[in-house]
Amino acid sequence: MLIQFPLFFYLTLFVQLLKCISAYRILAISPYLSPSHFKSMEPILLELANRGHQVTVVSNFPQKMPPSNYSDIDFTACNAGPFSNLNIDNIPVESSVTRLIYTLNVLYRSLISGECYLKVESFRRLLQSNQTFDLIIWEYFHTRLYDVLGFIFKAPVIHVVSPPILPPWVASDYGNPQNPSYIRHFLSNVNQRMSFFERVQNTIELAVILSTDELLYSRISQEFANRYFGSNIPTLKELTRTASLTFVNSHYSMNGVRPLVPNVIEIGGIHIKQTGVIPENIEKFINESKHGVVYFCMGSLLRGETFPPEKREAFLYAFSKIPQRVLWKWEGDVLPGKSDNIMISKWMPQRDILAHPNVKLFISHGGLLGTSEAVYEGVPVLGIPIFGDQRTNIKSLEANGAGELLDYNEISKEVVLEKIQRLLNDPKYKENAKLLSDRYRDRPMSPLDTAVYWTEYVIRHKGAPHLRTAAADMPWYQYLLLDVIAFIVAVLVAGLLIIYYTTKFILRAIYGLICGGGAKKGSSKSDKKKRN
Repeated sequence: MLIQFPLFFYLTLFVQLLKCISAYRILAISPYLSPSHFKSMEPILLELANRGHQVTVVSNFPQKMPPSNYSDIDFTACNAGPFSNLNIDNIPVESSVTRLIYTLNVLYRSLISGECYLKVESFRRLLQSNQTFDLIIWEYFHTRLYDVLGFIFKAPVIHVVSPPILPPWVASDYGNPQNPSYIRHFLSNVNQRMSFFERVQNTIELAVILSTDELLYSRISQEFANRYFGSNIPTLKELTRTASLTFVNSHYSMNGVRPLVPNVIEIGGIHIKQTGVIPENIEKFINESKHGVVYFCMGSLLRGETFPPEKREAFLYAFSKIPQRVLWKWEGDVLPGKSDNIMISKWMPQRDILAHPNVKLFISHGGLLGTSEAVYEGVPVLGIPIFGDQRTNIKSLEANGAGELLDYNEISKEVVLEKIQRLLNDPKYKENAKLLSDRYRDRPMSPLDTAVYWTEYVIRHKGAPHLRTAAADMPWYQYLLLDVIAFIVAVLVAGLLIIYYTTKFILRAIYGLICGGGAKKGSSKSDKKKRN
């Protein structure tokens, strides 16, 4: 007996068959403990799986309810590292030099501790298996190590860069311009329009960062590669320079304009999802605030409860003097000295809170994800940067008039209160935040659609080598035209020397003809006199 199925069934079956035909096998690696790093690539991986691709993900963040074609290899056995249990009061913030040194040291310690990932048994089995992949996606930050997977599996590689500005070594690998006269490095303490001494500072710090990569990070990564993958592989720098594409978690409207080569794609705000439901007690607290709400959160790594007592009391004093209510992400059970207008919680739905129209100000450490969410919703930000790219993010908001920076060393009752009142009461901050939000949202494609399109583009075009600039393969002296400058200088010097010696020779010859002829005439006259 022939069973009659509805047309919808056949259409659904046809769509699923099309997905199977065009499905690719993708391996993704996120070798970092920080959840904010993984959030930069997680939406891409889930969307690729939802579109029918087979996605294998190696990370510290396995999905609780993954799609059927999304499989995890768990890295959580390696749960120790320099980014765990950060104490605000133990991070040096005295000057830009100490901040830079501290951050580079944290990256070094993270790189060393990352050797643990190479020993995870399930990951080792994957590397030794006969599986094939059409693409490797991994987060490239301070090591080139996992570019070796492209060589092992004979697959093109896409990088995901979580900082809002390309780290200098990434820019170098892609041949992307990074002129320090107007391009800030990703740990910079300056705005894009720099004074003379800021350009000096930016140039010196860029040289320090590149030297650290060359002398330390690259060397350690290469040692790991040779130890775990053999010494017969190409160097990591050679492998990295053949990568197809990098996604950078930035957008020029917020992070400033810089030239980008075709295979560097901005996907800033990709982690921002549709708003959800705010817990009832928090929503009631927000709705019943006649003067609006201030939201205070120091992120997922920096625990607000680690503020030293005098810093904490400065905020408590300021909050007690304003009519607004305050939502404070506080990890402790008790907040000593809490006033009635403050609600504390160990976790709060930040994305949904910032989207609420009654939220007037976001006090933050300046992390990229929270800053992007505030920009997306048009909420002014008071930023207290501690380390990493946080100061760079807040400086970007200052340049757009949508926020202010509060230096950790300057936190006092009077300063905190004055900053909060200015951001709440001066309408220009809200107006500028709204203008910035409009620019940030106005794009031809969403960040997620952009990322998925270019990911599939790289696979379709066999790694898309045509996107790579020739600058990526140039040694530094050729890229900086030092060989051309040396040649031109040598030609000019040689030409000047030829002109000099030719002129000298001609003048001597003329002088000899004139003076030599006169001498001969004089001598002949004297000879005649002698004969007479």
